[in-house]
Amino acid sequence: MKIAFVGASGYGNIGDDTYPLVFAQQLPEHELVFYNSDLPSSLPDDLDMIVIGGGGVLHNAGAEPEEGESPHFRCMRFYIHAAIERGIPWGILSCGFQFEVQRDSAYARSLKPWVPYLQQAAFITLRSPECVRIAREISGRADAVFFPDAAYLYHPAGVLQQGLAEGVTIVPAGLVNPRNALINHYLRQFAASGVPVSWLRMGALVDDGWMLEEAAQRFPDSKTINAADPEAAYRCIASSRFVITGRYHGMIFSRTSRVPFITPTEVPYKLRQEDYAAPTASAAGHFEVLRRFIER
Repeated sequence: MKIAFVGASGYGNIGDDTYPLVFAQQLPEHELVFYNSDLPSSLPDDLDMIVIGGGGVLHNAGAEPEEGESPHFRCMRFYIHAAIERGIPWGILSCGFQFEVQRDSAYARSLKPWVPYLQQAAFITLRSPECVRIAREISGRADAVFFPDAAYLYHPAGVLQQGLAEGVTIVPAGLVNPRNALINHYLRQFAASGVPVSWLRMGALVDDGWMLEEAAQRFPDSKTINAADPEAAYRCIASSRFVITGRYHGMIFSRTSRVPFITPTEVPYKLRQEDYAAPTASAAGHFEVLRRFIER
């Protein structure tokens, strides 16, 4: 089967670039092609299915008025309509709703354009119980299900055999940045204890590049890693003693490599709604749902 996945990869965000690697590993018997919000001039004629996912692509941020349609939503709708027009199935896999910090209370209004498509999707697997609650409430369907994010299944070969932990890794985003007073407080403590610190950029260069530049200026004794791929980022985190992360996938890589981590209390929706009690291996449920649908 030829399946097109529509997510957020390809923009330099290491976490989002992990999804194609996981999907290819989990679905080796199928031919996979990957797309994002950069709309193609055309889609292959022989597609058998279109899947929206993975990542926080279920949003309508930037819509004016707020209940209108954002450019991002219109891009996602392009792919959904392509499936509908061709008469091929489409679904939502390992996705999450994504709201601006502390704006998730307005979900019913901001997600209004998504409602008819949530009602039509062949299957819906989401990455937090709260996302499932919202999907069920606004769509009226009870079959949306939760599994931890598919990126939890990413395990580069040989990573856990590296040896002793080396130091602290900081994954900047939001309040985790070189200007933040609490982060500076932590850095003074690490310096006093002689603990080496690495700044690892996992977000896109346009979003987080300035933080690495400023970290290098403010903390010249720290190491900055500004151009990692998913495997290099995972290895950096797995070899750490401790991680401070503002990035969602910095948290995921920490959990899967069993490295202690902290995040700020004021973080985006996806980090605040993460179910830390759910076994990370149960992320395989996304693909169990997809395989059952394909087999039918």
